[in-house]
Amino acid sequence: MNFINKKSIDGNKSVWQAVMASLSHTLPTQGDDLITKGGVFAFVGPTGAGKTTTIGKLAARYVLENGPSDIALISTDTARIAAYEQLRTFGRILNVPVKVVDEKNTLDRVLYSLRDKSLVLVDTGGLNRLDPRLQYQLESINKLGSRIKGVLVLPATSQGAVLKAVYDTYKTDNLISCVVTKLDEAMSLGEVISLAVLKKLPIAYSTDGQAVPADIAVASGRNLISLAIKMAQTVEVDSEAMMTELASISK
Repeated sequence: MNFINKKSIDGNKSVWQAVMASLSHTLPTQGDDLITKGGVFAFVGPTGAGKTTTIGKLAARYVLENGPSDIALISTDTARIAAYEQLRTFGRILNVPVKVVDEKNTLDRVLYSLRDKSLVLVDTGGLNRLDPRLQYQLESINKLGSRIKGVLVLPATSQGAVLKAVYDTYKTDNLISCVVTKLDEAMSLGEVISLAVLKKLPIAYSTDGQAVPADIAVASGRNLISLAIKMAQTVEVDSEAMMTELASISK
């Protein structure tokens, strides 16, 4: 790829603006705060994507606005003690119950025990695609049908091929949206934007840090595209190639 400097990008300002306007309308976003209406949401994705921290941020926001009585957290990640301990810490701080899915307590049974809660957030294990426990985990979610909604957690730091593999590996039958994490660590957003557009997967939230509950926002197509272009200008990408790629996925 032939790199050119920021002046070349600025020289194509009108083209950038046209592409940004088109793509900001094409990029699917949830449009509202997903958790405000309540429900059961299972956050799926690889280890390190930010599932547990995202749940902590959303739970904290919900408790600040509604109190702790109508929310509960569930962990299906019995393979990593650290993940459960982090979730339990959130539960203790927020004064909300944290339940565990294991051999004796299926997801269906645990959810039934929490049927009086308006909002239940489920933290799943980021198991390897070859791990037989992953298939069991996905089947446990899928068989609940519309009773539960899948939310895919996508780190913006991952390459396009990795993001596609994440989608193929962790998607559930009831997948409704995704969360784009680690915006503060990413050098480009083109890959995650491309996946969302091509898979018609609405982005519900974006996160840009570890602070709970501050570093999370309801996704805005215009803001994400604007940030993507600012990143492109900062790292001096090939502007013509960037515009061609963005234009192709905005159609």
